[in-house]
Amino acid sequence: VANRLKKANREQRQTRTFEEFSARSRVLEACAGRFAALAEASEDDPDSVEAKKTEYERLIASSEYAKERLAADSWCAAFFWPLDAEYARTAPTTATVRMVQASGGGMLVEDTLGEVRRIANEHRFFHWHLEFPEVFADGGFDCVLGNPPWERIKIQEKEFFASRDPAVAGARNATERNRMITALKKTNPILYGEFLAAKRSSECESLFIRTSGRFPLTGTGDVNTYTVFAEFARLAINSRGWAGIIVPTGIATDATTAPFFGDLVESGAIVSLYDIENRQKFFPIDSRFKFCLLTMAGSEVGTGTFDLALFLHTLDDLHDDDRHFTLTPEEIALINPNTKNCPIFRSKRDAEITKAVYRRVPVLIDETKGEAGNPWGVSFRQGLFNMTSDSHLFRTQEEMEDAGFTLEGNRFVKGEEVWLPLYEAKMFHQYDHRFGTFAGVESRSCTSIPTPTAEEHADTEYLAMPWYWVSEESVRERTKDSEWYIGFRDITNPTNERTGIFSVIPFSGVGHTSPLIIPSGVPNSITNLMICNLNSIAFDYIVRSKMGGTHLTYFILKQLPVLPPSTYTASLTDFIAPRVVELTYTAWDLEAFARDVLAEVGVAQWNVWFPQNPVGAGGTPRPFVWDEGRRFDLRCDLDALYFHLYDISREDVDYIMETFPIVKRKDEAAYGRYRTKEVILRKYDELAGEFVRVMRADL
Repeated sequence: VANRLKKANREQRQTRTFEEFSARSRVLEACAGRFAALAEASEDDPDSVEAKKTEYERLIASSEYAKERLAADSWCAAFFWPLDAEYARTAPTTATVRMVQASGGGMLVEDTLGEVRRIANEHRFFHWHLEFPEVFADGGFDCVLGNPPWERIKIQEKEFFASRDPAVAGARNATERNRMITALKKTNPILYGEFLAAKRSSECESLFIRTSGRFPLTGTGDVNTYTVFAEFARLAINSRGWAGIIVPTGIATDATTAPFFGDLVESGAIVSLYDIENRQKFFPIDSRFKFCLLTMAGSEVGTGTFDLALFLHTLDDLHDDDRHFTLTPEEIALINPNTKNCPIFRSKRDAEITKAVYRRVPVLIDETKGEAGNPWGVSFRQGLFNMTSDSHLFRTQEEMEDAGFTLEGNRFVKGEEVWLPLYEAKMFHQYDHRFGTFAGVESRSCTSIPTPTAEEHADTEYLAMPWYWVSEESVRERTKDSEWYIGFRDITNPTNERTGIFSVIPFSGVGHTSPLIIPSGVPNSITNLMICNLNSIAFDYIVRSKMGGTHLTYFILKQLPVLPPSTYTASLTDFIAPRVVELTYTAWDLEAFARDVLAEVGVAQWNVWFPQNPVGAGGTPRPFVWDEGRRFDLRCDLDALYFHLYDISREDVDYIMETFPIVKRKDEAAYGRYRTKEVILRKYDELAGEFVRVMRADL
């Protein structure tokens, strides 16, 4: 049915845009003057108010006005029309709308007219250019102010059933919830019908927003109402107008809103953005939620440079000059070349340090430069298994034991059949694939899992235990002969101890909250250097300026400054690579990782790097024993080096280290001083001598 209607529309139209029913509609010519006169009419006494009301009712009942309203209703109703055989013959098309514009509703089939009116009433169509024709005849509003709703268009099943059927809302996962909803056909057909109606309504609204052309920049993805209201506020002002709205800060930082924000920047339409954390409970919602005061201007008054103040908590913060900084379109393009969305700086100094880094170091993937913009040949994968849709492939320890499998290390084995651990993000940390274990955890709902002790870490046979296992066969089907992966945590936060968490993960199942980075065309030894870059404090400091929410997404990661492979000279490789390998290879389940490095560098080079842990010809490298003190020293070596590689001054290193308050607090609790900062600064000074001069000469 839909295909037949699409074909009819193609034959009936030359263009397909909302503009036919926008402010340039003929109703403006016929009614704008009368609406303007009505707006200026007196309201000084009851009689004048009554007269104004009568004139308004007469005006909206006029043939010119009614004709345009029906045309607009018909056009919008097409997106909500039931597409089945019963309704297909009466569905409005382009010809229907043009016929109404020409001669009104008298020529319409009665069923079509009735359904258009029903749909328009049910969905409360509101046509701005018809409600305010005198405004849009003058190009739009002088001022738009608002706090639009912050709601997803797509129906949220858990929320829908929360008050209607708590059992459905409380399902363990989406698969179980879908099964329970389907069962409602028999057990509660009335509720099932209400759900289908609500679901269809939200789908139609989403269809209209995404495909009508009404919202060309924000009608994408999983639409939220605040984004389309933001775009409308901008479109509704005239060339001299201003718009000020309160919306989530995601309007400037999220991937789905990047086209809109990028267009604001490039066109010079943005005036200011003031980001506020809800710590003072301006709104009765989560205190961690971030919203912003966004001001936009028309083409005649926008300047191109806009004022930013971020991470504000109070109105006093808004008036603190040190919290304000400016960004130009060129600087936005430098920092976020792919999306042109807004970085998140806490202060003017953060902005200046970050801009300086981006002028020296390219982003990981610059999509504007084609293949040349991806020197690491990086691609991404959303883990190997979706924790919801692939849940039927998972087995718990109890299920594996009931099936007759035996636990060997952290794998279950029965004959030739092997089931591998399913790694989740909470199980690893920087240079530590054994950071968290489900051993001893009784509930899957536990939000944090225990970290093995230093003694357990020092045992190279000790392995982290998962909650789920997956068959080796299913893992092999989803990998390309990979025996280890580079994973990172999707869920994170700029206020955590560390924000960018990257780790080597052994051959296993990997959940979708642990996306994988897949470099190509570079040797394993150089890949290890990239891992070091991604785990450095200098890099982490930049990551925090890009995090508007709690997800480290691909679009953020692509636009982070990562040193290209050409940076790594022989002297740098000899400094970094052995430290990365020693920090990473701490247990036998990463033997494949160590063997790949050994095969590439050779036994002689391995033994130069690791005289304390040599191998013979054809030998197997032993894991490095976990030593907290040595690991701290190695990491400080690398952090100090990357501050140099990013060409960050000592004064700025001192400042950056103070932006990691949890690291500082833990150090002071354990040692009575900020040990990490002290050691990194000392090593930074040591590296500032002959080594850095040699390194730069090599480069």
